[in-house]
Amino acid sequence: MKTKTALALLAACLVAAPALGRGNISHFVDKLSCDSGPYGLKLPKTYAELRKLAPLKSERLLRDQDFGAYRARHRELVFNGLKLAIVTYSDQPDSYQVAAAEIRSPQWKIAGPFRQGQALPPMVGDIATKSLRAGATVEFSGTEDLVRVQLKGHRVASLTYLCVPD
Repeated sequence: MKTKTALALLAACLVAAPALGRGNISHFVDKLSCDSGPYGLKLPKTYAELRKLAPLKSERLLRDQDFGAYRARHRELVFNGLKLAIVTYSDQPDSYQVAAAEIRSPQWKIAGPFRQGQALPPMVGDIATKSLRAGATVEFSGTEDLVRVQLKGHRVASLTYLCVPD
């Protein structure tokens, strides 16, 4: 009798294991992109407008690359509750590309359907978010870009966009 109970318990654990493992997981989301689509960042079009988005706490040059005909400058812009890593190009002085964005304040409503301090939308792509573990770190990956969401309870504690500049 003890053997049958132990086997039944083991079988139940094996069946439940995938559901219990829904913690730190990466999911593919077809339309995920940093700069377009329903999950894209909603940022100003020009570098000058981006710098005026809010009071700038700091700006620093991270790296300068010389490509002969032009230079690429990797910069970090820090606002209250928002950190951006961007790339600017000397041959296109008004444009920029986002390499990363870290959102840690609910004042920033720039991340598509994701909001710091709010619950995730019920569906992200074809992923039902209610099945995700309450304290998990979840990654939603697109073809090139990725969004990392840290959950506290079932609410978004922080959002990190990792982007591949063109």
